[in-house]
Amino acid sequence: MGKRSGNNCCIILNKVTMDILTWLYIKKQELIRKKANDAKTDLIALGANVGFNRRDDQYQTYAMPLNDGVQAGIEANTKHYELDITATSVVTVSTPRGIIDILGMGTSAPLTPDPAFATTVSFLIDNPDLDLTIANRDNVYVQYSVYYKNTITDNAIPYLISTGIANGLEFNLYNANPTLAGVNNWDGDLYVYYELYTIN
Repeated sequence: MGKRSGNNCCIILNKVTMDILTWLYIKKQELIRKKANDAKTDLIALGANVGFNRRDDQYQTYAMPLNDGVQAGIEANTKHYELDITATSVVTVSTPRGIIDILGMGTSAPLTPDPAFATTVSFLIDNPDLDLTIANRDNVYVQYSVYYKNTITDNAIPYLISTGIANGLEFNLYNANPTLAGVNNWDGDLYVYYELYTIN
């Protein structure tokens, strides 16, 4: 058993030495760049957990085009969430980007914003891993957009605005249509797309 550990130790040390020498060579040859030569073909080295043990190291090195690596990271940091507005006004998220499916709009008068910005429905996006307190608002980055698919007798025009930070990021949803409300306003499909992180 001691012999195996010794061999494994040598393999790991050799691998570390090779990695260091590789980086020293890259620096010496001035191959460190701020812009990719071709993001579709330039490769980045990654380590994947292959799920079985070969030399006390379950990770195996592989390469991926830079374009695909960046896109894979974006997809891994994006998630779908549901907010049943009839049950709660808070949706807790865990990713920097996401799609929030808001359910239950239009099911009661308080959940049916009136035309011409007359009334509103508010909700919170919260991420416990981020400092979204008022004291940290200078360090909160957020982008968002809204998608709404109207029903046949539905003329609601959603207008979404972030109105503050209070144990999460607060949003107010209005109806921007100035005309008389449709019979089935807010019965359509409502989605909010967000990007949210802190820079501290």
